[in-house]
Amino acid sequence: MSIPIEQHQHAEHRRIPKIDEDATVVIVQVGEIAAIQHKHTAMLERHTVYHQQHRSDLTGLRRDLDDTRAEMNTRFSALDDDVAGLKTDVAGLKTDVTLIKDKLEVILSRLPEQPVA
Repeated sequence: MSIPIEQHQHAEHRRIPKIDEDATVVIVQVGEIAAIQHKHTAMLERHTVYHQQHRSDLTGLRRDLDDTRAEMNTRFSALDDDVAGLKTDVAGLKTDVTLIKDKLEVILSRLPEQPVA
């Protein structure tokens, strides 16, 4: 069964506006997608800047922490040296006290006994 030419032309005329309408919808949707992509790109750029700043801050904090750690290690080392020196001094004092005690005992033993009044 063949379609008469008049009906065929009529169908062609109806398809062209539909194609135009579909093309318009596609163009609008592509524009919307481009706008969303632009928005996402801006968000990613802001995030990248924030990330770089955050990384820079963390690098600075790590550097500060390393400096503080080195200073604390130096102080603890000096404290350990001071404690060792103090222990040596205390041992020397104990020896001196023992010597003084021994000398006092000798001196006291040589003194004549005095009667208790």
